[in-house]
Amino acid sequence: MTEPALITAAYGRRGRLETAAAQNLRYLVKGRRLKVVCGDQVAWHQDKHGHDAIVTDVLPRTNCLERLAPDRPQPELLAANLTCVAVVIAPLPATDWHLVDRYLVAAELMQCRAILVDNKSDSSAADIRIARAAQFEAYRELGYASLLVSAATGDGIDALAGQLVDEIAILVGQSGVGKSSLINRLVPDADIVVGDLSAATAEGTHTTTASAMHRLPGGGRLIDTPGVRDFVPAVDSDRAQLGFPEIRALADECRFANCRHIREPDCAIKHAVTTGTIDARRYETYKRLAREK
Repeated sequence: MTEPALITAAYGRRGRLETAAAQNLRYLVKGRRLKVVCGDQVAWHQDKHGHDAIVTDVLPRTNCLERLAPDRPQPELLAANLTCVAVVIAPLPATDWHLVDRYLVAAELMQCRAILVDNKSDSSAADIRIARAAQFEAYRELGYASLLVSAATGDGIDALAGQLVDEIAILVGQSGVGKSSLINRLVPDADIVVGDLSAATAEGTHTTTASAMHRLPGGGRLIDTPGVRDFVPAVDSDRAQLGFPEIRALADECRFANCRHIREPDCAIKHAVTTGTIDARRYETYKRLAREK
């Protein structure tokens, strides 16, 4: 029996994998029900010609990043076996902080480290930098590392690389925030095509069309994913609150053990929002998640 292989690129039923002997092979998934994503460890064998690989099974995952898709009955799998989620934002396109929070919820529920990466920080006006610095400080108080970087100038790239050493990390965020440019800085031989913002919408164009994993020079792996304009983690309403550390910390103070922190009386979470202990916008993100399930 061959040793498990690592999925390093996924294009539907085809892609590339890395064997235990460090061979890079093209693969085809056997059957139509088996779904593989970057980061998966898989069982495989070589085809009858001894060239390509046939993936026959997916080994148990430690976690998986998945999102709800309105046009699909089942959650869409994005990546597996992660240890770190790096959420990239930029001055343009305008940051959707609810989207940022939903990625952080997913990271919490996967028990992954989460990092906030503010790219293009050199292009921000002074007032924007001040406002974003205050927002980042609020996230630091919740325990999230945050970095200011510039893929254009290289500022902060070494610090970001240091955060990713020995991690199985994924870069996520809106289209146009510069994920591909960051990977080109972090992995010089990646040579990823970089897109521009649409002048009409100030939104990014999708230059990455499939997930791919890159080996980091300092150790570890980094997965690039297509940009998204929306992301809803596949969690039920009971688990949604577990993705917010500030809610977890106060939930035991609620009057009711099964409090959902929306309409119940004597709710410690609602009181904390009123007093400013919990950020009102993040609480709104929680309510949206709790009600969408």
